[in-house]
Amino acid sequence: MLPLLLLAASLLTSQHASTECVDNGADHAATETQAARGPSGASAVLKVSTEDDHSKNSHTCNAEYQLIVTPASGGAPVVVDLLTADDDYGRTLSLRLDGFSRDGKRILGIFSESSRRTTTFLFDYDMTNGNVQLVDLKMRFAGMMPSSCSSSFGVTGTTEAGAIILELNSDKPCGAVRRWMLDRATGKPQRIAQSVTVVGLYEFKSGIQ
Repeated sequence: MLPLLLLAASLLTSQHASTECVDNGADHAATETQAARGPSGASAVLKVSTEDDHSKNSHTCNAEYQLIVTPASGGAPVVVDLLTADDDYGRTLSLRLDGFSRDGKRILGIFSESSRRTTTFLFDYDMTNGNVQLVDLKMRFAGMMPSSCSSSFGVTGTTEAGAIILELNSDKPCGAVRRWMLDRATGKPQRIAQSVTVVGLYEFKSGIQ
């Protein structure tokens, strides 16, 4: 029962934001999530900045995704460049900052783009060494779900060994399995064994240290 309770709690902490790449005459625009807090007092926001790509041969929108981490000490924020994407105007850019792992060592979330093509990336930022891992979820789950499946993903926790637990959210059924485990080394989706314990993400509670 405890793993399920931790899972439910983690779903409440994710921060969301979305915008569209629109040509409104401005040179630059940006959108970011609300801050997520970690157990050490560090905080993070997920941000996307957009602008015209200024190419002479195209008129497309450049989107730059960044994770901005503010240390608990209040020092200068660390800016982590996740991905830069150049594609059509009018596409929807969605941000989901799921939060910190329970031990405070990792920050996890998802960003996606929707237009003629849909892309969805999971990011896993390691606070201890500054490394970031990107997983192309659309590619990883290709062929595992019906082509008509319109779904979104959320990080709900990790295993004790560090594998990421994803939950699939969809208005229509996209298969019998809604929760998946991603191998930390390869990013390959796997079914979750009954023996696996899921540790929910850290949940910040105001006034509690």
